[in-house]
Amino acid sequence: MSLTVAQLMELPSLRRAKVLAGHRSLDRIVTGITVLEYSTPTDMQKKLYDSIDFWGSELILTGFCNIAEDVEAQCSNIRMFAMAGEVGIILYYVGLIMPEVDRRLIQLAEELDFVLICMPENEPNLRYGEVIHEAMDAIVRDELNNPTFTIDLLEQMTKVPPGQQSVKTILRITSDRVRASAVITDAEYRVLSEAPWPRNQSLPWAELINRTAKQGGDCSWEIEGEQGLWAYKAEISPAGSGKMYLFVFSERGKLDQVLWKQVVEGVRVSMGVWGKTHSQTDLSELIRAIILDEPIKMRRLGDLYHIDVASLSDMWILGSLDGRDLSPWTGAVSELSSLYTKIGLCGHYENDILIFPVGGRTLHEMDEWTNALVAFCRDNGLSAKVTRCPLLQYTADAKYAYEINRAYLEESSKIFPLRPFFTISEIEFAKECCEIAASGKEAVRRYLSLLEPILSGKDGEEIVNTLTVFLLDKNSSITDTAAHLFVHKNTVKYRLHKAGNLLGFRVGDIPQSKNLIYALALRRIL
Repeated sequence: MSLTVAQLMELPSLRRAKVLAGHRSLDRIVTGITVLEYSTPTDMQKKLYDSIDFWGSELILTGFCNIAEDVEAQCSNIRMFAMAGEVGIILYYVGLIMPEVDRRLIQLAEELDFVLICMPENEPNLRYGEVIHEAMDAIVRDELNNPTFTIDLLEQMTKVPPGQQSVKTILRITSDRVRASAVITDAEYRVLSEAPWPRNQSLPWAELINRTAKQGGDCSWEIEGEQGLWAYKAEISPAGSGKMYLFVFSERGKLDQVLWKQVVEGVRVSMGVWGKTHSQTDLSELIRAIILDEPIKMRRLGDLYHIDVASLSDMWILGSLDGRDLSPWTGAVSELSSLYTKIGLCGHYENDILIFPVGGRTLHEMDEWTNALVAFCRDNGLSAKVTRCPLLQYTADAKYAYEINRAYLEESSKIFPLRPFFTISEIEFAKECCEIAASGKEAVRRYLSLLEPILSGKDGEEIVNTLTVFLLDKNSSITDTAAHLFVHKNTVKYRLHKAGNLLGFRVGDIPQSKNLIYALALRRIL
C-alpha cells in the first residue's frame, strides 16, 4: 500500500481543495512534496531545472507568483514538470496573486494526465507548510506501516517518462525511500551508478566499497571510523545482466530488515526490467511473478508489457535435466513455437524455459509443436524435457505445475524413459509413486506383492518386462510393444493373457490395473 493523490486529498489541509484536471491520475503514488516558484523560462531557470533531480511521484506547490498573469509561461512549466514525470501541481493564492486558473491551463493538464489542484480561492491565510507537514507525515507513516517497496517501485517506474526509466532513476527512488545513499556495482565492485542521500552528499564510494567488499555474502555492518555509518550489501544479479551488487550506506542508523529485503527485491526486479535497453527487454521477471504467484507484481508487469496474464491458461515447460541453464535458447524456442501456435509469453525461470500459448489448439497441433521442441533439443544437444501443462485455471496452478515438474522430472524420466515428452498428469503420477516409496517398506510391499505370482514363474521377468513396456511406454498398444521388444504380436498377447490369469483381471482394464501400474513404476524408480 502507498499513498495516492486521491488519499492525500482527504487530509484536513487539502479537504477543501478542488481537482481541476488530471482525474485519471488520482491513483498515482506520491512520495514527496516540493515547492517551486518558476518564472518566464530563462537560461537561469533552465540551469536550475537541469540541476534538480526529478524522478517522478512528487506533488509541486506553487503560486506562480512571478508569472501570475502569463498563461503561456504557466503552460510551459506544466509541460516541463509533466515531462519530468512529476504527479501534479497544487495552486495557491488564486484570486489574490493569480487572477484565475485559465481554461488553457486546465485543458493542457487534462491532455497530459497531470493532476491540477486548486486550493480555496481568495484566502490569504493559506500556508505551504500545512500541506507539506501533513502529506509528508502521512507518507512516512505509510512507508513504516506498509513496507511494499517492490510494488511501489514498479508502479513509480512505469509512470515516469520512458527517457527516465533507467538505473539512475531506480537508485534515486530507492535512495529517497530509505533516506540513504545507494550504489550499484558490477561483480568486480566497480561503481555502475549511484544516488547519494542527501543529493549534495559526496562520499568516497570506491574507498567505502573497497573496505566493505571483503564482507562475504549479503550482510550489514557499521563501518569503522565512520561514526553512525551503516553499510548494507546484497547480490541482486538481475535477469540477463550478470552478477551485480547493491550497496546502501545509511547515516541514520540501521535499516528496518523488512524494508531492506523489499529494497533488494525491488531493485533486482526493476533492474531486470529497466536495466537494459528496450530491445533487450527480458520477460523473466513476469515469469517469476507468475511462478511465485505474486498477483500484484504480476499485474504491474503484465500492464507494462501489455500482456493479459489472465489469458494464459496453458504452460509448456522446457525443463533442464542436467542443471544446464537453458536461457540462451529462449529466443530460438519462442521463435520456433510461434510457427505452431500464438505465444502470449515466453521466458526463462531458473534453468528452464516456460512458454505460455494463448488461444485454442487441437491435440494434433499440440503434438506437432511438442515434437518440434523435442527435435530442437536433440539437434542442439540439450538435455531437456518438454512437459505440457494445459488448462491451468489460476496462476496458483502454474506455480504448482512448475514446482512438481522441477521436483519430479528426474523420477518421471526413470518411470517413462521412452516418452519423448511428458504431460503434467504423468509428473503427478511420478510424484504419487515417490510418495509411496517414501512412506515405508510396508506400503511398497503392498504394491510389489502384486507381481509375485508372475515373477515366481520361469518366464516371470519376461512377462513383467512386457507389462512394463505395454502399460508405461507404449500406451497399451500391442503392435508398438511388439516392435519395441522385437517379438511377434502374438507373443505379446500371450504374455498379457498369462499375466491376466495370474492376476485375476484383464491387463489394461481400469481401475483393476491401477495398482499394477504403480507396482511397475515403483520397480523402475527403486
